[in-house]
Amino acid sequence: MTLRDSLRELAVSLISIKSPSGREREVQEFLEARLKAMGLEVMRQAVVGDRFNLIYKTDSPYLISCHVDTVPPAGIEVVERDGYIHGRGASDVKGALASLLTALQIHIQRGYRPQVNIALVVDEETNSALGSERAAEVMDHCDRCLVLEPTYGKLCTAQEGSLEFSVRVKGKDVHGAEYQRTENPVRALWKFIALVEEELARELNILQMKAGSGLYVTPKEAFALLELKLYENERASEVEEKIKTLASGVRSGCEISLVVEDAEDFTTFRGDGFVDLLEEIYRERLGREPERGIMPSWTDASNYHRAGMECVVFGEGSLMDSHTDRERISLAELESMTEFFLGVLERLR
Repeated sequence: MTLRDSLRELAVSLISIKSPSGREREVQEFLEARLKAMGLEVMRQAVVGDRFNLIYKTDSPYLISCHVDTVPPAGIEVVERDGYIHGRGASDVKGALASLLTALQIHIQRGYRPQVNIALVVDEETNSALGSERAAEVMDHCDRCLVLEPTYGKLCTAQEGSLEFSVRVKGKDVHGAEYQRTENPVRALWKFIALVEEELARELNILQMKAGSGLYVTPKEAFALLELKLYENERASEVEEKIKTLASGVRSGCEISLVVEDAEDFTTFRGDGFVDLLEEIYRERLGREPERGIMPSWTDASNYHRAGMECVVFGEGSLMDSHTDRERISLAELESMTEFFLGVLERLR
């Protein structure tokens, strides 16, 4: 069987196992059996309920972390087409996981024991992110961490922050023919969104909106789940206060209330040469110049960064298409990541 065939088989197997956050047990049992078949001693680390991380621990100060959970499949089936494997988790992040496991298998077959710590964690696709938080507790001897995520192949040494908040606007409903006699809470919500975007000079990410009952009356309430990107030198707490002030300044007969759902400041990861080492490996193994970047999304690197580790976020695949029905990873990208991970394993040997 060729390398490409092995990668295809493993990636399809992993993607075919549905593992939305909270239901990771089946994929973890699959991974546990696979790692033990390689001769690696892996332990289950309890996280919450019957959910667990898989931990391979060595004396090395280096850690590779990958989450195993996905957002819900939403009916997406695994399909191979035009050199790509399509399916939930293909790019985020089971493709990279298949490449990592394949690199470990090759490294072991060559007679070496991996001298790197590995954490396969649950609960990344939620605001709680308990998996990496627990993993960091047992990896306190590590000071450098490679976190696998779809970064378009860039080596990311920082990640943008975000403020996620819900807005609820309450008004008075009236018969639809008399809509001029009340203020529609949807219009008040529009005013608020426009005001925030104007004052903070950026677009809001509108994740969800709800209003109306389907009856011929104006909505009594409008709801939106919104997200605002946070840039370098911005503090989530300060931006939160600005938004609340703006809400109170909206001219409306409606009542507007805000609840912060999640907040994370822009994070620049500590840099002591880890990314330089990874760039060397990248050039040697892939024969092209690496590109550095900023991860536009929250990742488990936040928890490892807080634990004092120097972090780099890396992986092939499109973040833009992740979580959508276009999610995919190419066989060429799987091969490229496998070669890179082999270089990491050999350099740390």
